[in-house]
Amino acid sequence: MLRLDLHVHTSHSYDGRSSVDEVVAAAKAKGLDGVAITDHNSVAGHLEAKKYSKSGFLVIPGIEVASADGHIVGLGISELIPRGLSAKETVERIRGQGGIAIAAHPFALGRRPGVVYKAKFDAIEVLNSRAFFISNPLARGFAERNKIPMVAGSDAHRMEDIGLAYTTVDCELKIESVLRQIRAGKSFVSGRTLSFPSLLWRFVRKMASKK
Repeated sequence: MLRLDLHVHTSHSYDGRSSVDEVVAAAKAKGLDGVAITDHNSVAGHLEAKKYSKSGFLVIPGIEVASADGHIVGLGISELIPRGLSAKETVERIRGQGGIAIAAHPFALGRRPGVVYKAKFDAIEVLNSRAFFISNPLARGFAERNKIPMVAGSDAHRMEDIGLAYTTVDCELKIESVLRQIRAGKSFVSGRTLSFPSLLWRFVRKMASKK
Protein backbone atom coordinates (compact mmCIF):
# COMPACT_ATOMS: atom_id res chain seq x y z
CA MET A 1 0.00 0.00 0.00
CA LEU A 2 1.50 3.32 -1.09
CA ARG A 3 1.20 6.47 1.05
CA LEU A 4 1.21 9.60 -1.13
CA ASP A 5 0.77 13.28 -0.31
CA LEU A 6 -1.00 14.51 -3.44
CA HIS A 7 -0.95 18.27 -2.78
CA VAL A 8 2.47 19.79 -2.05
CA HIS A 9 3.95 23.18 -2.91
CA THR A 10 7.62 24.04 -3.40
CA SER A 11 9.50 27.31 -3.75
CA HIS A 12 8.22 27.43 -7.33
CA SER A 13 4.90 28.56 -5.84
CA TYR A 14 4.78 32.25 -4.95
CA ASP A 15 4.09 31.29 -1.32
CA GLY A 16 6.11 28.06 -1.12
CA ARG A 17 8.96 27.86 1.38
CA SER A 18 10.79 24.63 0.46
CA SER A 19 12.86 23.44 -2.49
CA VAL A 20 12.01 20.25 -4.36
CA ASP A 21 14.96 18.53 -2.65
CA GLU A 22 13.71 19.60 0.79
CA VAL A 23 10.19 18.42 0.00
CA VAL A 24 11.40 14.97 -1.05
CA ALA A 25 13.72 14.65 1.95
CA ALA A 26 10.92 15.60 4.36
CA ALA A 27 8.47 13.19 2.71
CA LYS A 28 10.93 10.31 2.91
CA ALA A 29 11.66 11.10 6.56
CA LYS A 30 7.94 10.82 7.29
CA GLY A 31 7.65 7.43 5.63
CA LEU A 32 5.78 8.52 2.52
CA ASP A 33 6.25 6.65 -0.75
CA GLY A 34 5.77 9.74 -2.88
CA VAL A 35 4.40 13.24 -3.33
CA ALA A 36 2.73 15.26 -6.05
CA ILE A 37 4.37 18.59 -6.85
CA THR A 38 1.39 20.91 -7.33
CA ASP A 39 2.74 24.45 -7.47
CA HIS A 40 0.43 27.38 -8.07
CA ASN A 41 0.08 27.91 -11.84
CA SER A 42 3.58 26.56 -12.45
CA VAL A 43 5.34 23.42 -13.68
CA ALA A 44 8.82 24.85 -13.13
CA GLY A 45 9.64 22.28 -10.45
CA HIS A 46 9.01 19.28 -12.69
CA LEU A 47 12.49 19.24 -14.22
CA GLU A 48 14.10 19.14 -10.79
CA ALA A 49 11.76 16.37 -9.68
CA LYS A 50 12.62 14.04 -12.57
CA LYS A 51 15.84 12.92 -10.90
CA TYR A 52 13.83 11.08 -8.25
CA SER A 53 11.96 8.91 -10.75
CA LYS A 54 14.42 6.03 -10.31
CA SER A 55 15.12 6.40 -6.62
CA GLY A 56 12.33 4.20 -5.26
CA PHE A 57 10.35 7.31 -4.41
CA LEU A 58 7.56 8.62 -6.63
CA VAL A 59 7.25 12.28 -7.57
CA ILE A 60 4.08 12.95 -9.54
CA PRO A 61 4.24 16.05 -11.76
CA GLY A 62 1.23 18.24 -11.17
CA ILE A 63 -0.12 21.75 -10.83
CA GLU A 64 -2.70 23.73 -8.87
CA VAL A 65 -4.51 25.92 -11.36
CA ALA A 66 -6.47 29.01 -10.34
CA SER A 67 -9.40 28.54 -12.72
CA ALA A 68 -12.12 31.14 -13.10
CA ASP A 69 -14.32 28.95 -10.89
CA GLY A 70 -11.86 27.83 -8.20
CA HIS A 71 -8.67 25.88 -7.62
CA ILE A 72 -8.10 22.65 -9.52
CA VAL A 73 -5.23 20.20 -9.01
CA GLY A 74 -4.00 18.38 -12.09
CA LEU A 75 -1.88 15.24 -11.59
CA GLY A 76 0.21 13.55 -14.26
CA ILE A 77 0.58 16.61 -16.45
CA SER A 78 3.73 17.99 -18.03
CA GLU A 79 2.74 21.26 -19.69
CA LEU A 80 1.55 24.50 -18.13
CA ILE A 81 -2.19 25.07 -18.04
CA PRO A 82 -3.21 28.75 -18.10
CA ARG A 83 -4.96 30.22 -15.10
CA GLY A 84 -8.32 31.97 -15.46
CA LEU A 85 -9.98 29.42 -17.75
CA SER A 86 -13.35 27.97 -16.83
CA ALA A 87 -13.34 24.87 -14.64
CA LYS A 88 -14.66 22.81 -17.53
CA GLU A 89 -11.88 23.87 -19.91
CA THR A 90 -9.23 23.46 -17.23
CA VAL A 91 -10.39 19.90 -16.59
CA GLU A 92 -10.40 19.16 -20.33
CA ARG A 93 -6.83 20.43 -20.69
CA ILE A 94 -5.65 18.30 -17.77
CA ARG A 95 -7.23 15.21 -19.27
CA GLY A 96 -5.84 16.17 -22.67
CA GLN A 97 -2.38 15.61 -21.19
CA GLY A 98 -3.41 12.23 -19.80
CA GLY A 99 -3.78 13.55 -16.27
CA ILE A 100 -6.56 13.55 -13.71
CA ALA A 101 -8.44 16.61 -12.47
CA ILE A 102 -9.14 17.08 -8.77
CA ALA A 103 -11.34 19.71 -7.14
CA ALA A 104 -8.98 21.18 -4.53
CA HIS A 105 -10.40 22.13 -1.09
CA PRO A 106 -13.74 22.85 -2.81
CA PHE A 107 -15.56 24.07 0.30
CA ALA A 108 -12.67 25.77 2.13
CA LEU A 109 -13.66 28.90 4.00
CA GLY A 110 -12.94 32.10 2.11
CA ARG A 111 -13.00 30.41 -1.30
CA ARG A 112 -15.73 30.11 -3.89
CA PRO A 113 -17.44 26.72 -3.47
CA GLY A 114 -18.88 26.54 -6.97
CA VAL A 115 -16.04 24.69 -8.72
CA VAL A 116 -17.54 21.24 -8.03
CA TYR A 117 -20.71 22.30 -9.84
CA LYS A 118 -18.90 23.66 -12.90
CA ALA A 119 -17.18 20.51 -14.19
CA LYS A 120 -17.03 16.74 -13.80
CA PHE A 121 -13.93 15.87 -11.79
CA ASP A 122 -11.95 12.65 -11.60
CA ALA A 123 -11.67 13.06 -7.82
CA ILE A 124 -12.50 15.40 -4.96
CA GLU A 125 -9.98 16.45 -2.31
CA VAL A 126 -11.95 15.56 0.82
CA LEU A 127 -9.15 16.00 3.34
CA ASN A 128 -6.92 19.05 3.05
CA SER A 129 -4.74 19.87 6.07
CA ARG A 130 -5.30 23.60 5.65
CA ALA A 131 -9.10 23.42 5.33
CA PHE A 132 -10.99 23.94 8.58
CA PHE A 133 -14.30 23.48 10.38
CA ILE A 134 -16.93 22.03 8.04
CA SER A 135 -14.82 22.40 4.86
CA ASN A 136 -13.57 18.82 4.67
CA PRO A 137 -16.84 17.17 5.79
CA LEU A 138 -18.72 19.12 3.11
CA ALA A 139 -16.25 17.95 0.46
CA ARG A 140 -16.54 14.34 1.61
CA GLY A 141 -20.31 14.52 1.66
CA PHE A 142 -20.39 15.88 -1.88
CA ALA A 143 -18.04 13.14 -3.12
CA GLU A 144 -20.03 10.38 -1.42
CA ARG A 145 -23.39 11.61 -2.68
CA ASN A 146 -22.10 11.88 -6.24
CA LYS A 147 -19.94 8.74 -6.11
CA ILE A 148 -16.74 10.60 -7.03
CA PRO A 149 -13.33 9.19 -6.00
CA MET A 150 -11.75 10.82 -2.95
CA VAL A 151 -8.17 11.90 -2.26
CA ALA A 152 -6.26 13.75 0.46
CA GLY A 153 -3.27 16.08 0.55
CA SER A 154 -1.51 18.30 3.04
CA ASP A 155 -1.48 21.40 0.81
CA ALA A 156 1.91 21.92 2.45
CA HIS A 157 3.69 25.20 1.75
CA ARG A 158 6.53 24.33 4.12
CA MET A 159 8.24 20.98 4.53
CA GLU A 160 7.21 20.34 8.14
CA ASP A 161 3.56 20.07 7.04
CA ILE A 162 4.15 17.40 4.41
CA GLY A 163 2.27 14.19 5.12
CA LEU A 164 -0.27 15.64 7.54
CA ALA A 165 -2.89 14.34 5.12
CA TYR A 166 -2.22 11.69 2.49
CA THR A 167 -3.80 9.25 0.06
CA THR A 168 -3.21 5.51 0.08
CA VAL A 169 -3.43 3.31 -3.00
CA ASP A 170 -2.58 -0.35 -3.56
CA CYS A 171 -0.57 -0.43 -6.77
CA GLU A 172 2.87 -0.24 -8.35
CA LEU A 173 5.11 2.73 -7.63
CA LYS A 174 4.34 4.25 -11.03
CA ILE A 175 2.47 7.41 -11.97
CA GLU A 176 0.16 5.61 -14.40
CA SER A 177 -0.75 2.98 -11.81
CA VAL A 178 -1.56 5.60 -9.16
CA LEU A 179 -3.72 7.65 -11.52
CA ARG A 180 -5.54 4.53 -12.67
CA GLN A 181 -6.40 3.55 -9.11
CA ILE A 182 -7.67 7.02 -8.28
CA ARG A 183 -9.86 7.12 -11.39
CA ALA A 184 -11.31 3.75 -10.39
CA GLY A 185 -12.20 4.99 -6.92
CA LYS A 186 -9.64 2.72 -5.26
CA SER A 187 -7.95 5.44 -3.20
CA PHE A 188 -8.31 6.03 0.53
CA VAL A 189 -7.71 9.12 2.66
CA SER A 190 -5.87 9.48 5.97
CA GLY A 191 -4.44 12.19 8.17
CA ARG A 192 -5.50 15.36 9.91
CA THR A 193 -5.65 19.13 9.62
CA LEU A 194 -3.17 21.62 11.05
CA SER A 195 -4.04 22.74 14.55
CA PHE A 196 -6.04 25.95 14.48
CA PRO A 197 -3.63 27.82 16.83
CA SER A 198 -0.77 26.92 14.49
CA LEU A 199 -2.59 28.25 11.45
CA LEU A 200 -3.66 31.38 13.32
CA TRP A 201 -0.08 32.09 14.42
CA ARG A 202 1.13 31.77 10.83
CA PHE A 203 -1.56 34.15 9.66
CA VAL A 204 -0.55 36.73 12.29
CA ARG A 205 3.12 36.48 11.30
CA LYS A 206 2.20 36.82 7.63
CA MET A 207 0.19 39.96 8.30
CA ALA A 208 2.96 41.40 10.45
CA SER A 209 5.54 40.83 7.71
CA LYS A 210 3.46 42.92 5.30
CA LYS A 211 3.61 46.03 7.49
